[in-house]
Amino acid sequence: MTSEYNHAEWLEQGMQGAEEEMKEKYKYFMHPDPAQRKMMGPVHKEIDEVTGRVMRWREARIGMMRGASEDSLKLMRVYLDPVPHVRVEGAKQLQGWYQNKISATGRNRPRPCMTDAVLTQPYGGACLISCRFCYINAGGRGYRGSGLTTVPIGYGDFVRKELSKMKTATAGYFSSFTEPFTPLEPYYHNTENGARAFVEAGLPIFFLSRLRYPDWAVELLQSDKYSYAQKSINTPDPAIWKKLSPGALPLEDHLKDITRLHKKGIYVSIQCNPVIPGIMDHKDIIRNIERLAKAGANHVIVKFVETNYPWAPALIESVTKGFGKDVGARFASLFTQNIGGQRTIDEAYRMEGHHLYRAAATRCGMTYATCYEYKYARDAAGEIVSKVGVSVGSEFLTGDQCHGHRVPMFTRKTLTAPFQEVTECPPSGCLTCGDGQKKGLGPCKSALYSAAKALTMKDFKYSVWDKKAPVGNETQEENLVQISL
Repeated sequence: MTSEYNHAEWLEQGMQGAEEEMKEKYKYFMHPDPAQRKMMGPVHKEIDEVTGRVMRWREARIGMMRGASEDSLKLMRVYLDPVPHVRVEGAKQLQGWYQNKISATGRNRPRPCMTDAVLTQPYGGACLISCRFCYINAGGRGYRGSGLTTVPIGYGDFVRKELSKMKTATAGYFSSFTEPFTPLEPYYHNTENGARAFVEAGLPIFFLSRLRYPDWAVELLQSDKYSYAQKSINTPDPAIWKKLSPGALPLEDHLKDITRLHKKGIYVSIQCNPVIPGIMDHKDIIRNIERLAKAGANHVIVKFVETNYPWAPALIESVTKGFGKDVGARFASLFTQNIGGQRTIDEAYRMEGHHLYRAAATRCGMTYATCYEYKYARDAAGEIVSKVGVSVGSEFLTGDQCHGHRVPMFTRKTLTAPFQEVTECPPSGCLTCGDGQKKGLGPCKSALYSAAKALTMKDFKYSVWDKKAPVGNETQEENLVQISL
């Protein structure tokens, strides 16, 4: 084994036989921390039992966080085809959104997400799209710091087993963590098999992607009226798009794909996320909305860039290096608001933008929503009374819910019964119920699901009709008084 990690060696030996285009993309994909990969072994080539393909692999010592110490590196097999990645036995547990609608302490900003979703992770670690603004790749933990994607083996069977233990579920979200149609998908089929598990259970699905939708995904989306396609497109300029998301499908090809999905009768929702002033302005976003509508998109969600404090200076530096000093200065001059523990764009600029964008979407026949957009809480005189943040979601929403059309919850009384639609779900789902807690339970009469909390597997094991479902550490009956306060 070699004694030291060498990126040039990794690229040369690890990508032998690959197409030139893949080599070029690899340079974009890989942003490794040298401290995370040590002592590369010789390259082996053999028929792989998992994929049935001839694959190359080599050993490496891998760290689980940036700047990992020498004694914390783990010896692992790194597979080199079609891009370097590692396999893991366990998969991330299915879950709902990350936080409760209403903060128990009042110190955290409220969750704006409306109809709930079941979050999946068919692939983890580093996302191969390598967006310049990605908060996942910017993190310090996990294999993302080594530039490696992680592949849980047998993901479809894992999802099927998880769903078999659930009495209540919502649409399967593929994926909020990494690109679902990664170049690794034809090798492992994790996204396809996971999505098929939802469809087999009678549940809707949706994908969030910056690549072309494969035919199998289109077919699965057509199987349920609540399923939908979602893309993330935040600029109308092809050159800027390439700089922002180097591993993504070219912009013009995305528009063709939207038209293809539209003609297949699939509802198309777009995340214009994030808007980075300086790189793009209000006119650019309006032009983006107009192009998306012309291609056949039904709904658009607009989100301005935000990040945690430690990453904010690095993001400004990244924008400056990628787009020049003038653009960086413009961005820095607006990237000034501290709200709810996050750094974001000046409130006046954001609110002006949302009014303009909503009008443009309406004019083009699309519905409109925001995503994690907040303003300061003010009194009648306009004075700031809290910087925790008040969601502006309901103020700008013109669709049924933030992702577009209505997607209800599904429930069943026993694990052997088929899932049934919770017909009482209002268009905007559990968020509406969560907002209405001072008036008592939501239409479904479930204290657990009316509370719009951050759902986990232990919550999904209860039916909407189960009156003993605990909210926190108490049963529904014990919690009725508290949630009505």
